[in-house]
Parts: sequence; structure tokens; C-alpha cells
Amino acid sequence: MTSFLASIKDVNEATMAATVDIDILDLKNINDGALGFVGINIISKIRSLFPENILSVTMGNDINPNNEKNIKNLKMVIEKEINFLKIGLFDKKYLSEHKILLENIDFKKTKPICVMFADQDFDLSNVEKLIDIGYQGIMIDTCYKSSNSLPDLLTHQEITSFLKIIKTHNLISGLSGSLKLKHIPVLKKLKPDFLGFRGQLCSSSKARFEFDIKLAEEVSRRIRFNF
Repeated sequence: MTSFLASIKDVNEATMAATVDIDILDLKNINDGALGFVGINIISKIRSLFPENILSVTMGNDINPNNEKNIKNLKMVIEKEINFLKIGLFDKKYLSEHKILLENIDFKKTKPICVMFADQDFDLSNVEKLIDIGYQGIMIDTCYKSSNSLPDLLTHQEITSFLKIIKTHNLISGLSGSLKLKHIPVLKKLKPDFLGFRGQLCSSSKARFEFDIKLAEEVSRRIRFNF
């Protein structure tokens, strides 16, 4: 069954989201690019408030994730027993640095997930490479939160091929990227492990900045049931 991942920005949103049937609470600084890091204080508070919830954390927008600051953040997040952490592949030239990072970090029970971007040199040939260097899951997102959604940027066949590769290796797969309600039925049929949302969960007057419980409930309902 496809799970529902919802990106939230702070403790207040986490408290609201926890009342909705959401499988994964994804902690993200939505004011800082595609994968903004919310900071260890917010992460710690949310983990303390919701010890049983499945949490993921976006680890920032570094082109080269193998740097001192990111390594420090990764280790702190892992100590909080976060379930998933998301690291972006912003430039394939840094694949070797991703490999070094994965080799040198003890992730314990936390699973590192690589985020590929549909609007930034997406290349299916990189999927196997990311699997080979040790990622335990891969998802597709959009780097630039414009009007283009994932299905506008990649063909149905590209998305299907992406998921097939990951399923062959029994790893975690996810689809995100400005997804709308209309995309849920089509993408659900492809059976990704999760669908990720942010903009669709927010009131239109506030763009991506104000989490709306009713909108989140509608997304949850459509993921759970067939329409």
C-alpha cells in the first residue's frame, strides 16, 4: 500500500498533522530551497512529542553533502532516531562524495534516502549508481516549486522505469514534486512506497506556507481509497 508523506515546517504544524491519517511526517524548512534543514531543536521537540510517529528529515541543499556541517547534522539527526533522512543529488558530479559520506556514517536504524530532481538533469542511469553506493531508498521530487508537477516533467514511462529499478532491489521508492489531487489515482497505480505532498496541503492564499488540516485529510482519503 502506498503511504502518505506530508512535509511540515515546525512543531505547530506537526501537532496539527498528527491528528490526520498521515504515515510519514517530513520535517523541512520550506523557506530554504528544495530540502531545507529545520534544525536540530525543532527535530528534537517533534521527536519528543511524537515518539511513535514515523519521521523523515530533509538534510539541506548542499551540492556536496560530504562536508563538515552536514556530517555533524546527520549524526545529530541519527541520534534522535529519525526513521528517514533525505539527501539531495543536486549534481551527479558529486556521486563519489555521496559514496564517501555513506561509507563513513553509521546510520544505525535511520535509512538514508536520496532525492533525485525531475527538473534538474534527471537521468535514470543514476538510479543504479545510487543504489550501488548504499542508499536504502530513492525518491523523485522537484527542485524548483513552480507550476510544474512531477507528471508534467517526466513521462509515465520514465516514472514507471524508475520504480521498477528500485523495486527490483527491494528498496524504498517515493514520488513527490508539487503533486495535486488529480495525480493521486494515476501514481497510486504504479505502487510507489509513498507519495509526498506540501503545496497541496496548504491553503491557496498562503501558497506553501500554511498547513491546512482539511486539505491534508482530503489527500489522505484519496490515497487510502480508490476514486
